[in-house]
Amino acid sequence: MSLVKSTGADFVFNHREENYMEKIKALNPEGLEIVIEMLANVNLANDIQILKWKKGRVMVVGNRGEIEINARFLMAKETSITGVTLFTSDQDDFNLMYSHLNALITKRTVKPVMGKIYPIHEAHAAQYDVINNSGTTGRLTLKID
Repeated sequence: MSLVKSTGADFVFNHREENYMEKIKALNPEGLEIVIEMLANVNLANDIQILKWKKGRVMVVGNRGEIEINARFLMAKETSITGVTLFTSDQDDFNLMYSHLNALITKRTVKPVMGKIYPIHEAHAAQYDVINNSGTTGRLTLKID
């Protein structure tokens, strides 16, 4: 969590910590406008309860299992959930993403963190680590020689 704070986050919450939802609600009584969810099968049911009325949305970028939610939380505040993937992006999408990300990196608004770098011949170890980790610090990267 200290890494996330050091890259510029104003607030950081650990979903494994007891009462983390109450801390979020205390700081944002009206709710959150956006949640970027990396583990939807664990957190989505809680995420939809802390969204801001008519503006709140959850962007699901990661999931490792089935999800059961109460849709009434979405209906009551007219909020939404959107799945996000790069698999359907075309070259124009990538150019636009690069342009925005590059501007944010140049301004130091976004500070990418490189995690472990694997030589290409250790791709199997990288895949194992992605699937079997309990949290990653930075991006796991394959280096092509």
